[in-house]
Amino acid sequence: MDNNTLHLHSVSFERGTEIWPDHAFDYKKLERSFKPLSRRALLMAGLDDVVIIDKPVSPEYISLLRDCGAGGTERLVPSVTNGVCLSEDVAMSGELVDVIKSWSGQIEVYMPNLADEKLSELTGKRMSACPSGVAKLLNDKIFFTRILEDIGAPQMKTHIANSDAMSARLATKEPAPVILRGARSVGGSRVWVARTGEERARAIYDMNKAGSDVLYLLQPLLDVKESPNLQFYITDDEAILFGETTQLLTSGMEHIGNLFDRYPDSSIRDELIEQGKNLALEAASLGYRGVIGVDFVVTCDNKVYAVEMNARHNTSTHALWFVNRLLNDDPMIEAPSGLAAFIRVPSNKNLRAMDWLEALGGDAFHTGSGTGVLPYDTEGFGLSSVIVGRDEEDRGRLIEKARTVAGY
Repeated sequence: MDNNTLHLHSVSFERGTEIWPDHAFDYKKLERSFKPLSRRALLMAGLDDVVIIDKPVSPEYISLLRDCGAGGTERLVPSVTNGVCLSEDVAMSGELVDVIKSWSGQIEVYMPNLADEKLSELTGKRMSACPSGVAKLLNDKIFFTRILEDIGAPQMKTHIANSDAMSARLATKEPAPVILRGARSVGGSRVWVARTGEERARAIYDMNKAGSDVLYLLQPLLDVKESPNLQFYITDDEAILFGETTQLLTSGMEHIGNLFDRYPDSSIRDELIEQGKNLALEAASLGYRGVIGVDFVVTCDNKVYAVEMNARHNTSTHALWFVNRLLNDDPMIEAPSGLAAFIRVPSNKNLRAMDWLEALGGDAFHTGSGTGVLPYDTEGFGLSSVIVGRDEEDRGRLIEKARTVAGY
């Protein structure tokens, strides 16, 4: 990646009330709570980069990141904080508008969105290399099935319907275990595993809360061995594979982390890369540029299916860039397999990064060894961290330490 990048990691979803219908009555409050996630970009930023974040972080934390080649050379904070998302705050902060107007380098955003497009109009600078509508299409799970058809990729049996038709189908026609996903979901927010009558009834109840105009996909619940994720960076010239991981999922398909491991079976890994590359190039042909992730499942009989595409930074993207730069001096060159991970652990502790580091004691990340647990500084979202071990066994020990310290 070229240096001199401005990172503006503003998290905003055009149809957030569909993704989180339980928060429909106060969705703006929920979206405002995403602003601290902007600080994840500190782990992506190189030494010559500039990062716009929602509030300052401690100098000690920045010093630690800079010792690892991250953290940026400057961190800017909006003077206005009453916007719904960070980009709205920036648009109302004249000094940051001027910074963007005069910026001559690359701009890296979380995901092309409407708030960034409005900021582009205000500053005269393109915040992203593609329109938000392209990302919106690629993030749609139903549109993704059309892409699979277009490129001739393997597909599992899929039924698509609105909530009324899907509820009727679940109630009368689906005795076998299935997985149900909303066309727009983030991190398992609109995903249900229905193995029993009780689970099907719960899915029906939750679906009906979102309204009858929302579409869903129904697929068989396969006997899955692994859930790999491949991440690419799409430029005008190529799709660069910079991350291969194994996703850690709960029984309810909630994403809780990634092990930064290449798939051990070379023939399956080749198939994952081939399918992923084809999908990334298809996204590029539609005009998408930037980070894109492809989620797969590998079944116990070694069949490979792509299940969704994320046209945005995944939760593990920041950790991947950090680890790649730490171990290879380049965020686009994959680090060795088996050493690192991203982990997200629920916690009732509301701590800043330096407080987490103190709680971790001797297992906190140390720049001398380049190993340990490195927390994000995102406050109130539990403990999200990069894990770097000496080897696979040490990585496992550090993951368990992070869970213990978080009180999980």
